[in-house]
Amino acid sequence: MKLTKSNYFSQEANRHYMSVSQFKSFLPSYGGCEAQAIAKINGEYEQPAITAFMEGHYVHAWNEGKLEDFKADNPEMYSSRGATAGQLKANFQHCNKMIEVLEGDPLVMKALAGEKEVIMTADMFGIPWKVMLDSYQPQTGIFADLKALKEMDGKWWNKDAGVYENFLQHYGYTIQMSVYAEVEKRFTGRKDWLLPHMVVVTKQNPPDHEIIYFDYDIIEQSLSIVKNNIERVKEVKSGQTEPVRCERCEYCRKTKKIDRIKHFSELNLY
Repeated sequence: MKLTKSNYFSQEANRHYMSVSQFKSFLPSYGGCEAQAIAKINGEYEQPAITAFMEGHYVHAWNEGKLEDFKADNPEMYSSRGATAGQLKANFQHCNKMIEVLEGDPLVMKALAGEKEVIMTADMFGIPWKVMLDSYQPQTGIFADLKALKEMDGKWWNKDAGVYENFLQHYGYTIQMSVYAEVEKRFTGRKDWLLPHMVVVTKQNPPDHEIIYFDYDIIEQSLSIVKNNIERVKEVKSGQTEPVRCERCEYCRKTKKIDRIKHFSELNLY
């Protein structure tokens, strides 16, 4: 299957290719659920649109140079009543502040230079993968991903590891950047990885922002995580193994059928 920007996020593409977001959607450690992941791939469940995602798409459209087209294609971003009718809703006005912060930082603009929304594919761990690089600068040895986040200072408890994680670990961004680096290397036939960079801007008022790079050590470590989990994901996606329900996500709550009555002690936290 040949990928283009128009079919990159299609159901057909998601069935044919593995992506970082799809991989994480199978893993409970990244908030995933096998049953929900399979339902999405099979077209049996569509996750409702979340405002936070639209805000991220807004900032990405700016990076791609297509913000005005994005506004025209998404009239729901504009207020339709009262004194603010016809104006951007407040959260998207704040996105403009985030963009101003990025535009006002020369090093950010340097990191985000280059080709935009570059699609690449490669076979990895026995299956085809797809990636889309926000900003691609092979001549300078880097690529960059743009993230719009609520904040960067939070911490999240990983009960399996018994440690607190930062946002990069919690959301699997180290895995994302590492897979991007490996796919790019295989796609181009490059000997070494390009250095992944992440440009982060927050939704705080005023917005914070940062440029983060990832070295070869974390790329190797993160690819090992993918390698250790991919066989299970492949088996479930191909239908060889029944998906496990998490019984917590929206899909599981929506399709839940009680098959036994629980003892009250099963609800204890520890």
